[in-house]
Amino acid sequence: MFVFKRLGSALPTLFAVSLLVFFFVDLIPGDPAQILAGPTASNEEIESIRKFLGLNEPLLTRYGQFLRGMWDPTAATSFRTHRPVVVELSERLPNTLIVAIGGLAIGLIVGTISGIVCALRPGGIADMVITLLTLAGISMPIYWLGLLCIWFFAVNLGWLPAAGATTPAHFVLPILVIATRPAAMFSRLVATSLLEAMGKDYLDTARAKGLSETRVLLFHALRNSLIAAVSVAGVQFGGMLGGSVVTETVFGIPGVGRLLVDAVSRADYPVIQYAILMFAFFFVFINLATDLITQWLDPRTRDEERAT
Repeated sequence: MFVFKRLGSALPTLFAVSLLVFFFVDLIPGDPAQILAGPTASNEEIESIRKFLGLNEPLLTRYGQFLRGMWDPTAATSFRTHRPVVVELSERLPNTLIVAIGGLAIGLIVGTISGIVCALRPGGIADMVITLLTLAGISMPIYWLGLLCIWFFAVNLGWLPAAGATTPAHFVLPILVIATRPAAMFSRLVATSLLEAMGKDYLDTARAKGLSETRVLLFHALRNSLIAAVSVAGVQFGGMLGGSVVTETVFGIPGVGRLLVDAVSRADYPVIQYAILMFAFFFVFINLATDLITQWLDPRTRDEERAT
């Protein structure tokens, strides 16, 4: 029942996103027919291309065609390549997901471990060093850190390739760079949540049973602390997908983000519209998965759901 309620509330959101995506993209300056025809094309040639692309159709007719393209791949083709947009996206999506999922996984693991270290020894040297690194990780822009890593690890040391996505080694730098922000956020969040939970009554009960402080921290306090981290993880993953434009441009990765940049520069409306709509679908799915994991971690939310 919970899943169906969430999906029901997501449908109006996706419909609103489809309206905004279609009409705002249609307002982008530039004529796709003029761009495809070239600067030396005649007015007749431009008009012929505009008719072939359906750009001379009424706005609502084109919106209906846009909605049809969601389930009929032949109705949504790229202005530039004339290939189905679903093919264009499916070829690039694996690279985007590898970087986003890899960065989130490493960020979650590193952030959780460093947060536990800070909670076990608050005010110590490790806590101060990790705090300093987390502040740096949150503050540094991804594009600047990416260029810095390329200069150091690829150009100076020659350990890793600077750009591309042909081998697993090409994904190492992008994943590590994109993992810095979630690792910093998870570290601070887990450390703060653990420190707040240390004085709770249920932890005193666990200590009274003879459990060690480490076991109390890992098996009792950490589970409650991860509830907030899971919610942040969903938001971070969505942000990584949306921020793939910057990451893939810096590292030359042929992903959806870079495809979107190329489509904007060439006024390829269908690719822009369906790429943004795909990101919106991912956001909805991620939020649903986050809510389900939160319910599993926190029994109180399940009781509230049954009560309603």
